[in-house]
Amino acid sequence: MDPLGFISVAALRQYLASARVRRVDVDQALAASGIGAGELTDPEARIRGARFERLLNELVRRSDDPLFGLHTSEHVQPGSYNVMGYIAMSAGTVGEALSKVSRYEKLVGDMGTTETRLHDEHSEILWHCRYPRQPARRHLIENVFGSWLHYTRWLTGDLKLAPGEVWFEHPGPRFLHQQREYERVFRCPVRFSRPYSALIGPRRLLDYPLRQPDPTLLSTLEAHAARQLGALGIATSLGQRVRQCLEEALGGGRLPDRDQVARALRLNTRTLHRRLAAEGTGWQRILDEVRLERAKQRLRDSDCPQGEIAEDLGYADIRCFQRSFKRHTGQTPGQWRRGLRDAG
Repeated sequence: MDPLGFISVAALRQYLASARVRRVDVDQALAASGIGAGELTDPEARIRGARFERLLNELVRRSDDPLFGLHTSEHVQPGSYNVMGYIAMSAGTVGEALSKVSRYEKLVGDMGTTETRLHDEHSEILWHCRYPRQPARRHLIENVFGSWLHYTRWLTGDLKLAPGEVWFEHPGPRFLHQQREYERVFRCPVRFSRPYSALIGPRRLLDYPLRQPDPTLLSTLEAHAARQLGALGIATSLGQRVRQCLEEALGGGRLPDRDQVARALRLNTRTLHRRLAAEGTGWQRILDEVRLERAKQRLRDSDCPQGEIAEDLGYADIRCFQRSFKRHTGQTPGQWRRGLRDAG
């Protein structure tokens, strides 16, 4: 097994498009990296990480652009992320889209993993890169963070959307005009030689609504993505399967209880709890996350009374719903809904 994983051809094309803009002879770079042009015809095909690393280093060298990864982020398209890109497009908020990215990112490649850290007033979005060697590591990290931001601006329709600041683990550029280029792309302060790489901003940015939420399409796309992961031999966690059961049930009305979900997954309830604990999660945590996502969607996209939302989500009464919502967001459902409308 390649320790660097793989990259989908769809994602790889972003790097090639950027190289062509910089007048790189892409055919020569591919040949020097041992990649045939015929391997790039199917966007869902995969290229092993070691070969991609050689190609990326070759493109960086031939482009003579020390900010190649950063500039490549400006070539991101929905198709760059395969079905994961369209799943993110159908989500309701930035936070929901991010949760889908971490769930399905292996369809794009397994060059790294996404993590969202929530704090009282701010959030941090990290990407843990699997590539240890430079210069590929630096360019990969800068491309991923830049691509996320460009794509999120497109999803929200807000071209000025920016985090509070960006952290990069690697040293900064040599020249002032290069530093300004980072700030042009991210529209915020960019710090280097930090403990880790992350987009850092107010926690409320995760509630920023997207332009084209479509819960029905989202459910269909997620089912397709799960099948694709299975076809690739990529195991989905039990937690993901539990979440999918709950999300699918929400589309039809009432939530199943833990015993019903366990039976649907051909497990007994005790085994379900034990295996979820081994994954570092649990039934209540998954249930709370699914309920919160759907509650935010209903509050944002409709004038539905809170009592009806509470009933649909399986709460005993409206007070239980309000207490749970405030525990996770710091606001009551009514305050959260009014805040969105005031912002609009």
